[in-house]
Amino acid sequence: MSNAAAEGLVILVGTREGVYVYEGTCARDAWSVRGPYLPGLDIGNAVLDPRDRRTIWATGTGDGSTAAYRSDDLGHTWQMAGEPFNCETVWQIHPGHVSQPERVYLGVKPAALYQSDDRGVTWQPVMALNAHASAPEWWEGGAGKVLHTIVTDPDDPNDLTVGISVAGVFHSSDGGSTWNIRNRGMVSMAEEWATMMEADEQPQHLVHSCVHKMVRNPACPDTLYQQNHDGMYRSDDRGLNWVDISEGLPDRFGFVVGATTDGAMYVVPQSMDTIRFSGQLGVYRRRDGAATWDRLTNGLPQIDNITLYRDAMATDHCTPGGIYFGTSSGDVYCSRDGGEGWSRMASNLPPVRSVECGRL
Repeated sequence: MSNAAAEGLVILVGTREGVYVYEGTCARDAWSVRGPYLPGLDIGNAVLDPRDRRTIWATGTGDGSTAAYRSDDLGHTWQMAGEPFNCETVWQIHPGHVSQPERVYLGVKPAALYQSDDRGVTWQPVMALNAHASAPEWWEGGAGKVLHTIVTDPDDPNDLTVGISVAGVFHSSDGGSTWNIRNRGMVSMAEEWATMMEADEQPQHLVHSCVHKMVRNPACPDTLYQQNHDGMYRSDDRGLNWVDISEGLPDRFGFVVGATTDGAMYVVPQSMDTIRFSGQLGVYRRRDGAATWDRLTNGLPQIDNITLYRDAMATDHCTPGGIYFGTSSGDVYCSRDGGEGWSRMASNLPPVRSVECGRL
């Protein structure tokens, strides 16, 4: 085995009943599994902190509370990170920049962003976003009004991008002190908002975009990919402008999106009518610079009435990059070759909420 293939890899699978930890290497030919940890909690997100490669952060709802959790030993032991939140769900947790070793971000429902600068001991609301002038026009999607995506820049500690349903993409270039709306080029749901809210006047803010999930191209920080309620989008200027790239997909609707180090992006379209999927499970790949989508099904099963939650796809740092996704039926699938072939790396788990990859 080459040195690169022998490099350690961890896959964190958050489920409705705790966190599972899969350890292996970039060869991706064998996995050891531990868990479930935090049993009884519905895990919205679990992620390895890339700054020390041993701390795992998780969000969990259950036992009458909703809170963030931290493990300092790769998941063997856990503690609550601060006090429980006065909110419906803690959704996304995201470590800060390498230059900010104690900073962590947290997104919750109803939509709000929090920040900790002491490794989760205390949390402060990011009021410049939470009290943004457009906030009165944020409204609930199918999962409610939720800040579900936090994207940082490995090159710039002050660059933050978040996704809110139903509001859209917001960007800060100064560490969260000010925020700009970045929805140009996406379908607006403003008319639907006005009807639902029985608004007498037209909406004043361009915030009515239902972003479902957003990731950064790991090979090009300027490029963002977004799965929206109304289509797939790409931005090559950090979200200033979005281009619809949905043509060729069987449905514009979906939740998951992933990107590998070679610039390829991956999605799993679902039915907008049912928010479920039945039939031949397929992943769609669009290579960097290509104008078409490849349908990838080798090794994937026929399925009936499942869904993929928005955090349930991830990619690793290996070469070639691996792709992983989990389903509401408790299966996790892996590809080691850019999606050309798939294998099932886990089954019979509780419904999978999130999948994250980390380097050991």
